[in-house]
Amino acid sequence: MSDTNSKISLAGCIIWLIAILYFFYEFLIRIIPGTIAAELMHDINISPEQFAMVGSAYYLTYGAMQIVVGILVDRFGVRFILFGAAAICTLGVFGFSIANSFGFLFLCRLLIGFGSSFAFVSLLVLAINWFSKKYFGFLAGLSQLLGAIGPLLAGAPVAIAMQKLHGNWRLIFFVLGIFGAALTVIILLFIRNKPAQSHKKVIFINKYEKISKRILSLIKIKQVWSIMLYAGCTYVAMPLLAAFWGTSYLQSRGFPKPSAALLISMIWLGLALGSPLFGRLSDRLKRRKPFLIFCSVLGILSSLLILFAPLNSLVILFIFFIFLGIAGAGQSLSFAIMSENVPDSLKATGLGLNNTAITIFSAVIPPLATVLIQSASHNKVLTQFDFTRGLSLIPIAYVAAFIISTFFIKETFCREQQKIHHLNTSENVLLKKL
Repeated sequence: MSDTNSKISLAGCIIWLIAILYFFYEFLIRIIPGTIAAELMHDINISPEQFAMVGSAYYLTYGAMQIVVGILVDRFGVRFILFGAAAICTLGVFGFSIANSFGFLFLCRLLIGFGSSFAFVSLLVLAINWFSKKYFGFLAGLSQLLGAIGPLLAGAPVAIAMQKLHGNWRLIFFVLGIFGAALTVIILLFIRNKPAQSHKKVIFINKYEKISKRILSLIKIKQVWSIMLYAGCTYVAMPLLAAFWGTSYLQSRGFPKPSAALLISMIWLGLALGSPLFGRLSDRLKRRKPFLIFCSVLGILSSLLILFAPLNSLVILFIFFIFLGIAGAGQSLSFAIMSENVPDSLKATGLGLNNTAITIFSAVIPPLATVLIQSASHNKVLTQFDFTRGLSLIPIAYVAAFIISTFFIKETFCREQQKIHHLNTSENVLLKKL
């Protein structure tokens, strides 16, 4: 990640914003099923367990592709890879809009997950290639902020649109398909891998190096494992509450659907606010670890209060849902610290591996929570107690994140750990950083 040129170019900003737009798009279609859950299950006549499986289908292909995404982007660059991914994602969205069976819904979500799997890693690689490394933590956070507009729209605005359209979720997906098709063309026309005179080494690697060798090189770095586990644990609340059961859970507590969807949207607002804030602060203070620990503690406290405190005030719940989203910003910082722990030639692969951990947690935890939610319920209508039992996995995950960030993740001081640095100390010695 070269830092020879700290200037910000107009072309780089435009390319990065297009990548942000695709990240926003895939984030939007990732989260929408949680808002239209009741109508979708009724229309296609599927059970809550089948609905959870449809939701998890996205994460199955998304997670499975992350290591491959990193390798492909490292090797061939972003432009044509992202174009093909956007086309496949759009095809899945159009298919979802006409689906009439559980099997076809599942297939379309697999396609959407596959196409979406390239969005975030490609975005981060473009940030590495087009901007100075000193902005990376902030840009990773800002990416989360702008991308989180998608989930915000997937909440209350979609719930209101569903009311206006008398529950016609198919029309919403058809319009999203048109938007995706237009975005696919824009990606092909305007995305470029890196500046013409760039000397950065992120994109192109030895094309004959085996995939297994690249992965082995990464997993030999002990910090990679700790960072991956931390990232997965701090993101659990996002799919579980925001994409699956959040709106239904709050409805079981007596909140009307628009209010419930608005509350869930506050998670994404918190993520949007916390990611660039912590990214910028950690960049300036040259510290990552204190912010990782803070996010895990905030996640523990806010999730416990949401689930177990007798809170019925919308204003108070708004605050705690925002705090829960801010806690999720820890996973955004995990990408910055991951990039600092892997060599240049493995940057995208390392970022992809980190995203793999997040998506594996996102694919596994919601069905597990659904089993817990359903396990003691003898009624077709799920109660607040049923939901609380399953959603208790959220504070448990944040406790794990606290342990990992406190005892297992080492501070990088915002420097690349695979290089030798001159430290500005009175001794002026040459050290290889730990």
